[in-house]
Amino acid sequence: MHCNNIPKITTKETEHLRDSYPALSHLEAGNVSEWLQERKDQLFEMARVSENEADMTRVLGLLASGIGAVCYAVNPMALVGGLIGGAAWLWFVVEHSNRTKEIAPIPFIRGNFIDAVARAGDYDTRSNYQADHLANTVKFLERQSAEEYAFLLAEFENIGQYLTQVEPGKRFYAYRWMFGWFGKLKGRQLPTYQSMALHLQDVTIDSRVNRSEISAIAQAQTQLPPTVDIKQFQSPQVDIRHSPQASELSRPEELQPSAQGLLPETITHLPLANRANALIAALRKSGFQIEDMMSSQVIAFAGTQRGGKGTLAAILATLSLALDSGLNTQYFTAGVDVYPFSCNLISALKYPEKDADGADKLVARDLLKFLKGLDASEPYSHKNLLLVIDEAMRLLSLLDESDRTWAIQYLLSRFAKSGGTLIIVLHGSNLTSVVGKATAGLADTFKQSVNFIGCVAQSVSAGGLRKINVASGEYFKANPNNFAEPVSGGNLGMIPDWLKIELHPGNGQPDPARTLLKFFPELVQHHQPAVMPRGEKIAPSDAVNQLESIFSKPTQEVEIAELEEMSISEADLEQILNIVTSAVATPVSFAAIRNSRKWGEDKPSVRYLRGAIAQLIESKQLNGSEKLGFTAF
Repeated sequence: MHCNNIPKITTKETEHLRDSYPALSHLEAGNVSEWLQERKDQLFEMARVSENEADMTRVLGLLASGIGAVCYAVNPMALVGGLIGGAAWLWFVVEHSNRTKEIAPIPFIRGNFIDAVARAGDYDTRSNYQADHLANTVKFLERQSAEEYAFLLAEFENIGQYLTQVEPGKRFYAYRWMFGWFGKLKGRQLPTYQSMALHLQDVTIDSRVNRSEISAIAQAQTQLPPTVDIKQFQSPQVDIRHSPQASELSRPEELQPSAQGLLPETITHLPLANRANALIAALRKSGFQIEDMMSSQVIAFAGTQRGGKGTLAAILATLSLALDSGLNTQYFTAGVDVYPFSCNLISALKYPEKDADGADKLVARDLLKFLKGLDASEPYSHKNLLLVIDEAMRLLSLLDESDRTWAIQYLLSRFAKSGGTLIIVLHGSNLTSVVGKATAGLADTFKQSVNFIGCVAQSVSAGGLRKINVASGEYFKANPNNFAEPVSGGNLGMIPDWLKIELHPGNGQPDPARTLLKFFPELVQHHQPAVMPRGEKIAPSDAVNQLESIFSKPTQEVEIAELEEMSISEADLEQILNIVTSAVATPVSFAAIRNSRKWGEDKPSVRYLRGAIAQLIESKQLNGSEKLGFTAF
């Protein structure tokens, strides 16, 4: 019952906003996916209607103007009608330009008129334009509505997962809160579920919800009998755990567990993605919250030695590849102790003729080059990338001080822009022990955007009085200020016993990663030391750098010589100096200068920027090169 004495929190200016959404009682009652889909369809229909109205406005405006211009001699009032039609046409062109930065004076032609003319003779451009039909329709919405459609289109599944876990009465607030953060972060990512849960602890249930409607909708959520038995089209759901209730499940006879439990061979005939989904569901039923571990774009496994960080990284990488066969898994690690799962491995095995320290140094150099390449690429151009950095502290410690600082700062602040997912394994008690004081200013940003997973090691007997540390298989969401402490309610469960059948060949202890690979024999990849031709040796890193600089010098000199006569504005020179001097990390790469947001929408061309930098170097205001980066005097 609602109390009539409670004043409304809404105002007359905002009261209509909630009425513009689909019935909120369905959202609060738990029909989350249906509500989101309805809102998405509603926004697109609004965009389509707005586009039709825009075309009609331009048609009538141009028609009225034309009739007024032709018939004004017959009837002077025709000129007035023509002026009104022309004003309506001009109003639309100006209003549309303010919203989309496009000049669209001709009806039924989307986008800039000049671009439309250019498309007339270019087949590829016309094909790309037709592929963007949906996005061009959404442009006719008001800016906030267009952003909300982009929000739903990009994060539909994540929004549904988030809101399903929110208690009734807070779901619409949580939806608006996520949408607000989506706009703040420029569409790069959503906040973590943990940060939303902490925020919602201070939010009360909305007093405007209709409790009677919510209760009625919840009671009406009964499953209707299908006219067609859809189970015949579904892949069989397999519970790989051994349980007494297994015989009660309705499954094909070939998937019934034996007395000793289900064997991997019983589900290997299923497609990879189905197997992965079955295993993930089984892990969740066992209390192991594996999906919560991948709830962020950057995941950090932290804790003591032999705690199971590498094991968990191998499990997540294997399941991710099984779910997405096009995933590009890049795995960097020191040493040679690696799990035999499918990936592009860069480890000491790549340099068999080097000693342990020498090989790890070359792996660290390869990692630095890979990160430099990511930093120079276009934003969100590596959406299918899964980058795993094991033994990260070891690899980063082998880099020069300047390179180590740059690599840490890139991983902390800019990796997410690549569009990929990062799994990094850290050995340390807190963030300062990992990044050091040089990057302490970025610590708060890192803590907010990274999902920290902690683990625990346990001591087992190695014979006699000797003990060895092995992974306990238990994981938790770690406190960013102290990796050994879990956050409140952050228990992620323990790896179940049915995933501890295989043994590690080194210590003889249960090995969940190798057990998981028994369910995915297609993803097994035995990593062997690289074989080098007889008589060849690996050149030292300083020799490689020297050769690279020798071969790059003539090209740079020719480019600078060709650009000496180019006219460079003083404002652009000052802008380059401003970008370099205000950068967090130095030296600043050529790509970072060109892609800086301080240029706005007028990013300089490569040729022009090289000419400007050449003038600054010649006038002793900048120092460096494209290979090494630039610093200000």
